[in-house]
Amino acid sequence: MKSKGMPQFESRNKNGTDTSPTPQRIPENRAFNEHNSDDGVNGFVTVGASITTDDLKETATKYQQLIQGLPAAIYTCDANGYILSYNKAAVELWGREPEIGKDSWCGSFKIYTTDGTPMSLDECPMAIALKEAREINDIEIIVERPDGQKRNIMPYPKPFFNHAGKLIGAVNMLVDITDWKITEERNGHFAAIIQSSDDAIISKTLDGIVTSWNNSAERIFQYTAEEMIGSHITKIVPPDRLDEEAAILERLKKGERIDHFETKRISKDGKLIDISLSISPIKNSKGVIIGASKIARDISDQKKAELQIRENEERIRESEERLRLAVESAELGMWDLDLSTGLTTTSTQHRKILGYPKEEQWSKAGFMNIVHPADQAMVEQAFQNALETGNISYEARIIRPDNNQERWIRVNGTTMYDKKHNPVRMLGTVLDISDQKKAKEELEKMVLARTSELLTSNSALEKSNHELEQFAYIASHDLQEPLRKIQTFADIVKEHLHDSAMTEKYFNKIYSSAHRMSRLINDVLNYSRLTKNGEQFINSDLNKILKDVLSDFELLIEQKQAVINYTDLPTIKGIPLQLHQLMANLISNSLKFAEKQPVVNITAKQLTPKEVRQYPALHLDNEYIQLVFSDNGIGFEQQYAEQIFIIFQRLNNLKSYSGTGIGLALCKKIVDHHNGIITAQSEPGKGATFTIILPVYH
Repeated sequence: MKSKGMPQFESRNKNGTDTSPTPQRIPENRAFNEHNSDDGVNGFVTVGASITTDDLKETATKYQQLIQGLPAAIYTCDANGYILSYNKAAVELWGREPEIGKDSWCGSFKIYTTDGTPMSLDECPMAIALKEAREINDIEIIVERPDGQKRNIMPYPKPFFNHAGKLIGAVNMLVDITDWKITEERNGHFAAIIQSSDDAIISKTLDGIVTSWNNSAERIFQYTAEEMIGSHITKIVPPDRLDEEAAILERLKKGERIDHFETKRISKDGKLIDISLSISPIKNSKGVIIGASKIARDISDQKKAELQIRENEERIRESEERLRLAVESAELGMWDLDLSTGLTTTSTQHRKILGYPKEEQWSKAGFMNIVHPADQAMVEQAFQNALETGNISYEARIIRPDNNQERWIRVNGTTMYDKKHNPVRMLGTVLDISDQKKAKEELEKMVLARTSELLTSNSALEKSNHELEQFAYIASHDLQEPLRKIQTFADIVKEHLHDSAMTEKYFNKIYSSAHRMSRLINDVLNYSRLTKNGEQFINSDLNKILKDVLSDFELLIEQKQAVINYTDLPTIKGIPLQLHQLMANLISNSLKFAEKQPVVNITAKQLTPKEVRQYPALHLDNEYIQLVFSDNGIGFEQQYAEQIFIIFQRLNNLKSYSGTGIGLALCKKIVDHHNGIITAQSEPGKGATFTIILPVYH
């Protein structure tokens, strides 16, 4: 350790011996590095032209005097981190003098991170700057002096390089930000107190221009801060009281304070409010009056209570109760927590909001017992944070002990500290915001419902556009194909009018093509009507619908000797005609694509909530039934399970199996129209299974 005199900004090599810089001829604007025999850098001097030894010494002396004269703590290290030099401000900050060439990285007694975690010297910002060869300017640290005093520091280490780009050391400036942080925290406390006050707190210039407007001012006068800041205070002064405001401003300019001045002010909706004003002049750092601070208390209810007392002395008790209610008209409960005992002093409104008896001694533990279990961790964390930050603000649910009713509350408060900055009290307000929460939830539901409607409309529009593309395909291909055949066959008949056998043959082909075109057009019309019909969803008995379908297929079932097995089917909200088309197309497919005696099994069951969750497209607040149609037909490859539901998509030869390729597309559209799901599973030669999930209600 060096002597207690002012430290010299000096250079030493690592073994502690003094070294004198060797005179060198340095090119203009080149940095000169003092170095020892092992290329260790001991200091930094910048020169602008050829220099002598005397010039170099003079420059170094000026450099030392400059650094020593700076109020900021500054020190340098070589490339290995050993301290080379430091100024007086650094010694005052560290509370000690480091040993040059021995102490490394930083001269601090101890270093911590901002959360209080100890930091080793080789992890400090200067060490990082040298190890990574980069500037550091965003790491705050806490420095502890040997006497135990701690200071918040913002270091700015900057590495130096020689003309060859080699790292030769670094300089670090330590900026003490402790006082700035304390001031910032104190200002935050004042702002919290102003915003949580039940009184309107307003500041204005001597010309009457509003410069601040707290929450209670917004509540009392119904003007927002944005509406009032920058406006003249006479905006809330009734026309017959403008002279009164002018007189107040004159008294303020003289430095006078105005206490409990009762008057009237006007709110945004034109309502006159009885107000008690306390106004103080605001002075700048030079003592010049630059504005005024006004505390406005709404005493409207108090005035009404006083009038009632004067009119009827016999109703004093009732008037006192009304006055009490008037004081708590803001519906804010007050609380004052003693952090040493955990006991809490509370207001009547506080007890009314939380639902505990007047006789009960309230405490933090008692409050935590009524906080909703899901919110307890959050509330406790907010409390712990408030001990450090000085402010507490959160919204949580409680379960009132008097009626077990769940309510939402908003808590705001401020932590009070003793001279040693130990938290001793916490005081604040509580407000029941259940009605606000309910209104907000209802609004969110409305927004979600509207969003859902827009998404549904967009989806319907996309489907409509897709159908238009498909219909264009029909017009250009499927509908033209039978028409082309008709034209071709007609030309052949025209050329062979005298050949009756050939004429009859091609007339039959013309008839067959026309019949196919007619069926195709009818199927397309049926498909398109699903989008345009306005049928209502009604109770639909699926048993009755299935029996009607089987009646329609009675002759075909008898011809193919088909077996149709089905269980009892439920009743759901649906469109009977469309559900009839759905079942008819599925049964028709099973009968059509059977190479042996057709067997069709139809089952139904209601899905459990757990099963409903497996389908993201379904709504958990509805009930759903599952219909399964399985057969023993020719089946298909599972890779085509999605393709079969696209209009005009056929998997089989038209000559082997008749059809237009619209049936299953029609099924898909009917199920979509009912907000359901349809899927298919199959293997070639093992039949097909169609699963339909439909909502019970619509």
